[in-house]
Amino acid sequence: MPDVIVTGGTGALGRALVEAFAARGDRVVVPWILSRERDAVSALWSDLPVELVEADISEDTGARAVAEAAGACTVLVNAAGGFAMGGDVDQTPLEMWDALYRVNLRTAVAMTRAVLPGMRERKQGAIVNVTAAPALGSAPGIAAYGASKAGVALLTRSLQEEVAADGIRVNAIVPTTIDTPTNRQSMPNADFSAWTPPGRIAEVVLWLTSDAAATVRGALVPV
Repeated sequence: MPDVIVTGGTGALGRALVEAFAARGDRVVVPWILSRERDAVSALWSDLPVELVEADISEDTGARAVAEAAGACTVLVNAAGGFAMGGDVDQTPLEMWDALYRVNLRTAVAMTRAVLPGMRERKQGAIVNVTAAPALGSAPGIAAYGASKAGVALLTRSLQEEVAADGIRVNAIVPTTIDTPTNRQSMPNADFSAWTPPGRIAEVVLWLTSDAAATVRGALVPV
């Protein structure tokens, strides 16, 4: 049974990812930091091969604890992240830039650092990062968010160059608006049919980690 790590696994997209990997027969390790997030999924996943690990994955110690719990990790999905509107660049507090960098980029870097030694040793591994459409062309008011996600996109392509000879492949998905209850509540007048359900995104991520996508490397895949 392959060992998979899904960060951000307690969120709307993360839950779909965890359940899709578990349905495929994988053992999934999910870090959590807020007890309410853990409690929301514990009962749902009681019959699934899922292990919940308390850890701050923006720190090396937390990321290593998750990697150790996963053992021979073959798949890492960096889905942890957050969004915030910040206004114009000169009106966005530096604290917001720091917070979005920490949750969107630093978590991905820390988890990648934790699993890479094992993947390199085994000459096998698939990493899928979650960036966002604003990373490729931002709009006014979300520069801090777009910059943090642009960092994830660059991380993806830089990392693939570094591990090209190690049997590891690195890709990213680029969601636009995900069809979640929170997004529907915050944008009630939007056209929901244009949004992508989490389950459909999970299908793409599973494919990127499968043998069928073995030649896909360094891609930024719109979903």
